[in-house]
Amino acid sequence: MDTLNILVLHRLGDPESAPLFLRRHVFKLRTYYPEHNYIYHDTTLPLPDFIRGIEFDAIILDVTLLCLRWADPAIYQQVRHDFAFVADSNAVKIAYPQDEYDCNRILDDWMCDWNVDVVFSVISSHWDILYPRFHLKGEIRLGFTGYIDDALVDFPRLPFHERNIDIGYRVRKLLPYFGSIGETKWQIGLRVAERARSAGLQTDIIVGDSGTLLGQQWLNFINNSKFTLGSSSGSSLLDPNGEIQRAVREYLREHPQANFLEVESQCFVGLDGRYEMTAISPRVFEAGLLESCQILVEGEYSDVLQSWQHYIPIKSDAADFDQVLLAMQDRVLVDRLRRDCRSALLDCNALRASHNSSLTIELIGEIKTRKGVVSDCDVVAALSRHYAEIMAPYYRRSWRMQGARRSLRLLISKHPPLLHVARSLRSLVKKLG
Repeated sequence: MDTLNILVLHRLGDPESAPLFLRRHVFKLRTYYPEHNYIYHDTTLPLPDFIRGIEFDAIILDVTLLCLRWADPAIYQQVRHDFAFVADSNAVKIAYPQDEYDCNRILDDWMCDWNVDVVFSVISSHWDILYPRFHLKGEIRLGFTGYIDDALVDFPRLPFHERNIDIGYRVRKLLPYFGSIGETKWQIGLRVAERARSAGLQTDIIVGDSGTLLGQQWLNFINNSKFTLGSSSGSSLLDPNGEIQRAVREYLREHPQANFLEVESQCFVGLDGRYEMTAISPRVFEAGLLESCQILVEGEYSDVLQSWQHYIPIKSDAADFDQVLLAMQDRVLVDRLRRDCRSALLDCNALRASHNSSLTIELIGEIKTRKGVVSDCDVVAALSRHYAEIMAPYYRRSWRMQGARRSLRLLISKHPPLLHVARSLRSLVKKLG
């Protein structure tokens, strides 16, 4: 295949501060096919004018960009405006969205307005519901929330008996607009932590942003956990235009102590559970490949893993923890589950980053030929080098500012009075603005 010229639009921020699976996802094409010409542009920064005039073979819309649809409407509209040239480009356009149940109607319109060719959906069903317009004009293929790369496969695994943590888990406390599936994701952590401590187990379970681990720290944490707790990613609520999310956030600002049932009755009564849209998450790959035996809320897991074949199932309310504990003590069972889970993941070629990268490159070649796309490799190679030179200081400054904001947020989160003041100021600014 001839050299391809590819523009990747993302919103990752400082790669060193991003989750490892997300960083690898954004840059996987360059990792596996470095022979092509790439320009990776973070849309938090202005795009140089000379880029707009380049004829690319392909434009990739990354998940970190597409999540803007539920962000501040002003930011979303500004990005749509600033990068409107994508709609008119004849390049092959491929999108990698996630959390498609959130603002799916906005996403659907975006894909149609920008004339996207292929969407890789992480939800394996309900495509006609998620994409009421696009499914009639574009191509939808099954994708995943993350992919297994060679570095993870080759990561040295700590022997089971040398691991210090009996059960490890890190999770954000999700707001109720993910429905009962989202509620289970963090509640299971609290329930298992309580029962495990009563059983005398050594746990490292943190619910909330304070437990966030990135990069090598995250892999080391899993590698030091004999068992890893988890559940399916996804939602049991469909929120076409973000109205449920806005209602939930507004209600919780006025009633910060409200529980899930109260919020449900006020913001989305009768809607939870109409659809169940779930997917296997990257942490399941990471735990499975590092041979941390997984304790998972029973679910589909994209039909890759099965209970008692690859993981120990647990009920969403942890009511069967005594049975789970007995299974944890069965070393023959645990070793088989660890071994078979790793094998199942490795045997699923669709989960490989190398496979998805190859598929993407092949798709670009096929659609490029069909559409008659033509680009100049020498020109793009030269402009790519120029882009890297002029944008380097802007990226460094942006990453420093992001780091400062992240540190400030962490400081505020550790001091409740400061958090209350910050929220009050933010609310006041919104009312005045």
